[in-house]
Amino acid sequence: MRVRAAVPILIAALLAGTAPGAAAAPVTKRCKDDARARCGWIRVPLYRSAPDGGGRTLRVHFRVFPRTDRSRPALEPVVAAEGGPGYPTVDSADSYLFMLGRLHRRRDLIVMDNRGTGRSGAINCRRLQAGRGVYAREVGRCARLLGRRANAYGTGAAADDLAAILDRLRVPVVSIYGDSYGTYFAQTFAVRHRERVRAVVLDAAFAVEGFDPWARQESVALRFAWPATCSRSTGCGGADALAELRRWSVRLQRKPLVATGRDADGGRHRLRMDGADLGQMAGDGSFYYTIYRDLLAALRAHGRGDSAPLVRLAAEDLPFTGGGPVASYSEGAYAAVACHDYPAIWDPASTFASRRAQYERVRALIDPADFAPFPKDIWLRSLYIDQLVTGCLRWPAPRWPDPPVAPGTRYPDVPVLVLVGDVDAITPTGDSAAAAALFPNPTLVTVRNVGHVTALADYPGCASGIVRRFLTTLAPGDVSCAERTPEIHVVPEFPRRLAAAPFAEPAGPGDRSGPQERRAAWSASWAAGDALARWWLMYGSKGHGLRGGTFAAAGDYLAYGPITLRMRRVRFVPGVAVSGRVVWDRRAGSVSASLRVSGAARGRLRIRWSTVTPRAFASVRGELGGRPVRLRTPAP
Repeated sequence: MRVRAAVPILIAALLAGTAPGAAAAPVTKRCKDDARARCGWIRVPLYRSAPDGGGRTLRVHFRVFPRTDRSRPALEPVVAAEGGPGYPTVDSADSYLFMLGRLHRRRDLIVMDNRGTGRSGAINCRRLQAGRGVYAREVGRCARLLGRRANAYGTGAAADDLAAILDRLRVPVVSIYGDSYGTYFAQTFAVRHRERVRAVVLDAAFAVEGFDPWARQESVALRFAWPATCSRSTGCGGADALAELRRWSVRLQRKPLVATGRDADGGRHRLRMDGADLGQMAGDGSFYYTIYRDLLAALRAHGRGDSAPLVRLAAEDLPFTGGGPVASYSEGAYAAVACHDYPAIWDPASTFASRRAQYERVRALIDPADFAPFPKDIWLRSLYIDQLVTGCLRWPAPRWPDPPVAPGTRYPDVPVLVLVGDVDAITPTGDSAAAAALFPNPTLVTVRNVGHVTALADYPGCASGIVRRFLTTLAPGDVSCAERTPEIHVVPEFPRRLAAAPFAEPAGPGDRSGPQERRAAWSASWAAGDALARWWLMYGSKGHGLRGGTFAAAGDYLAYGPITLRMRRVRFVPGVAVSGRVVWDRRAGSVSASLRVSGAARGRLRIRWSTVTPRAFASVRGELGGRPVRLRTPAP
């Protein structure tokens, strides 16, 4: 779309607090908690679809991060929109600034907390927020607590809020980036305010119109993602991933795993993991690559009587069912948006009993194969699927309907870039393709070996580079890097004793290692890789080894500087303790470790591997048991 010539003048006026020829009070003021940003809010009607706004108003808060290069004219701002629904976008501004990189020199970043989230009146239904009770019943309770406000939080109203903010800022046109639910918001804004949109980026998208309320595309994606992850890695050893997941879901449904486990930060959780929980974890691999990395080997270890790897993995994923602090995520806002906007299986005007009957009739007609690899009864009980499919059974029909997009709407002919990770089962390739197909001028880019959301915290710079190029030129350019993203390194085994560990293999002259040294070298290498995998999940700086020991992590998440782990007697395999330093150089795309090994084999090792090369091997050099070692093992 055309960039209007007035944009540079108007943006400069925004930063001065006035528009050309105006003498109004400043729209924004410097934020107290972030000197880089300017904060503002507007008062909007509670119900935009009601004749009188529903008789109430609410405040919607936003921030502007001004461009950093004042020596050249400004270009159109970028608006970013967070996922959920329920997450406030303002809190994610640093992620968007990291993605934008040099584009922020001449473009402001504008972020808004959607109504019902963060600073914009976060909906706090306490039992729902805490993950207590039966989900659909607590959603109904939340609707009763909200009363007349229940259906005031739809995406269409939020999109109109953003347009009102742009009016106040006197910004005529923007480019918009949305991730996950933010793509739904971005589509809605582009349709309702097409004259204000220069370009649209949808990262991990699902279509505003026509997506399946049974989420069957997620099962399609799982049937691709798990075998693909296995076939691309050296770790699976020819395993039938789908057959294993199905078999274990039935087994755990019959006899759940009950244990106490410790998450990546060391927090302890009492766990009960059944087949539906396994289904949840299989899908959550889209969020946490450690699940793709660990799960199959952890299930096999559990079958041999060693539950430690599976308990740890479950503790890192399953306990986090509540929303946490409502300022950071509102479960009530998720329900208010989903129940207002998303397609329903039942007639929303019908009673609860009638809705339930309609749901059961349709459920009975669905082919169980649609939910493979999991049995239908188990899969439909998994947390997110149950919430999506049945969560709105007790939500009231809107008095003033306001669909995000009116039926039969023509979508704007603006450049649209759609990005999707090919192992993303949360917003799968099929859903992203459907979102792209709504627009006359889309480009769909599939990023290999990436899960949910491709361009945020993108240290290799492939997807984020495509986004920056698209926002600059309105064309994605060369996207071949999307085919070269390295595979997820799948753990082949969780050995319970050193004698059962795989061998590192000889690599080069001078190696004098024996079987025990080769197993110890493999164990030390995978101890380092396992610690780095935990770093992705940590909120603090202290991590814990699978079989004992600790490590301290240093380095900024949203930066290209190195991540350093200082390990103290970390044990991935019993009998091999590893101490020393592991450094991930994110600019160079490499990991180097200098380690002391004690226990069954003693010595020092230097280990290096690439994080950007497909099918990479780790080089292991040093001395173990008084013998020089020159070995290699698949990169951990």
